[in-house]
Amino acid sequence: MSDLVQTKSSYFVRKTPATQSLPQATKPTIGIPSIDFFIGGGLPVGGICLIGQDNKNYYSDIVTRCFIAEGVVHKHAIYVADLIEEKEKLFERIPDQNKLEEPEQNKSPDQLRIAWRYGQQPTQNKPESNAKTFQSNYFVMNKLMPKENVYLSSNVKTFELNTNLSDQFSTQEKTKPFYSKLAKDLNVHIDSINLNVNKTKEYNNLLRIVINSAGGLVWNDLSTINDESSIEFCKFLIYLRQLLRHSLAVCVITVPNEVVQNKDLLEKFSHLTDYTFILDDSSRTASRLTNTQYDGLFRLTKLPRLNSLNSCFTPETLDLAFFVKRKRLVVEQMHLPPDLDENDDTQKGRTNTSVTMSCSSSGGSSGSNKLDF
Repeated sequence: MSDLVQTKSSYFVRKTPATQSLPQATKPTIGIPSIDFFIGGGLPVGGICLIGQDNKNYYSDIVTRCFIAEGVVHKHAIYVADLIEEKEKLFERIPDQNKLEEPEQNKSPDQLRIAWRYGQQPTQNKPESNAKTFQSNYFVMNKLMPKENVYLSSNVKTFELNTNLSDQFSTQEKTKPFYSKLAKDLNVHIDSINLNVNKTKEYNNLLRIVINSAGGLVWNDLSTINDESSIEFCKFLIYLRQLLRHSLAVCVITVPNEVVQNKDLLEKFSHLTDYTFILDDSSRTASRLTNTQYDGLFRLTKLPRLNSLNSCFTPETLDLAFFVKRKRLVVEQMHLPPDLDENDDTQKGRTNTSVTMSCSSSGGSSGSNKLDF
């Protein structure tokens, strides 16, 4: 009651100004401020984010590397399951924090002398102006962290298979996807760093989990070839969801573009996660975004419903696009330029109408009209 003062009325007024309401759950940032802005501030602890890869896995790779870099800055524990890239090369490509260059902030109301009434309007097409609200950091791809700093700042662990692959394919049972071994390894690792809330009460850290290209052939998963084979990955997602609900951890899973193209398969996997967004740079999308600065569409297809029947956060618009600006991935509301083609039928109609209605003989009309003189 020390921060409350009683007035002559029967109600109380706070001495200090009201603080900003916190999210319904603790939300570690994903590492890209513009994405954090459109998903409500970050990923909730215990949540799973499913990312649909682009065609060349270039933009989705930026997201996962920034997610790891954000954990290194905050000294979070990191667990990476990647069967494509080697461990040593993976942590040599972590982007470094850019402290000197920050996006421009909103202009103060004093600078808005003409449109003063719009000074308090939110700038939804400039999400990076509100980045400090979510305590996001800025990372650039042309500046990499020293690999030694990654290991010194964070508890880093990677998922590794046995080098003797002949033993894994000796029986039919062992030809199943590698998700069961990954699930056991995750469970043991979470217990070893004391982040299981059911087994310990002394925890002061967070685990960031990255699983790359899950649901693809690299994991010995035939989901993209046979839909019945997707049951193994669905079982893993159910187990992972139950495990993370009782752990101080957050997980990002990327699925290959073959899964993204199969809408039924993607919907099945998305149903078992909390967040789902797709980095769409297909040829059809590229033709739509011609003559624009955008590299693709940011399709946000699912938002979480944590302890509620409705979504905890809903962005003002889902018409989003992404592009790389100054070696940094940016997501913003899409603004397409107007179609000013001279051969447009509408433009032709307007031109002919203006000529026909003229009372001048030099109107230049190609057709003959009795009203022209």
